[in-house]
Amino acid sequence: MKTEMRIILLTIANLLIFTVQVIFAHDLVWPGEKLKTLYPQAESFEQKNLYVSDEQRSHIEKMLGIRLPEEDLKPSIYLAVVRSGPDSTPRKAGAIMFIDAYGEAGKIEMGVVVSVKGEIMKVHIFENSESPKVTQQPFLRQFEGKKASDPFGVGKDISAPSGTEKSGQAIASGARRGLIIINEMFRKK
Repeated sequence: MKTEMRIILLTIANLLIFTVQVIFAHDLVWPGEKLKTLYPQAESFEQKNLYVSDEQRSHIEKMLGIRLPEEDLKPSIYLAVVRSGPDSTPRKAGAIMFIDAYGEAGKIEMGVVVSVKGEIMKVHIFENSESPKVTQQPFLRQFEGKKASDPFGVGKDISAPSGTEKSGQAIASGARRGLIIINEMFRKK
């Protein structure tokens, strides 16, 4: 009886730990609907749980000019799998990463899609306490085709809606961070 009780208590403790982890990390739960929003033509998605090495971290931080947040040191990157026809071989067409940026009003949860060429295909805002203007397509479309070497600067190559310059820069910086991390993690050595 004591052994059965111990097993039950351990199971409950493990469930509680898992539940707490799920509450605090958006990438521990399969984000199926969000992935479909970001890459609707994909037939499936493959999750890669990666670790940023010290060398990769150094390279990413040098490109960004800032220290990489701890949450980005173990990124979950999702590969979009597509087919050009019903009898064609599936291929990976893009990589997706969820990024948290911080604007004046708080956290901005966004998804960044990067093509196999290493350019941004799409940026989408999922959670946002900033002005709704920064979730609109005229603003977000500016990121399409951007490369890691682009400045991603409001007033340079990005135009933010009036009054949302700081929020716009937070989103631009987050998009660039996602792009650089994806490119670094899949860089051919």
